[in-house]
Amino acid sequence: MRIRIILLASLLMALCGCQPEVPKEYADNAVAWRLADKTGCFMCHKPGKNLLGPAWDAVAERYRNDPDAEAHLMDKILNGGGGAWIDRNMPGYPENLLSEADRRILTKFILSL
Repeated sequence: MRIRIILLASLLMALCGCQPEVPKEYADNAVAWRLADKTGCFMCHKPGKNLLGPAWDAVAERYRNDPDAEAHLMDKILNGGGGAWIDRNMPGYPENLLSEADRRILTKFILSL
């Protein structure tokens, strides 16, 4: 239910043309930024700021030298989970909500921070 509300709110914002501008420091990653915004990621995550989930630059730092980081984060986005950072669970984004290609875009963006 919560995922539906997040996705519906994001969809309504997109349909109304109310999408916020991509911050200048992320202009090179505008596609990933807009995808994260559209799918509701920023309700729990932000670069440089802990919200309900960890700041994405902290995630990038934790996995910086991990050769399996991309696969791990792709799986985390797909299946959700919790306990790695806080005691809350992140909902999964299955294929019908977020394609593998889009999960890869988000993962590469997060790891680039």
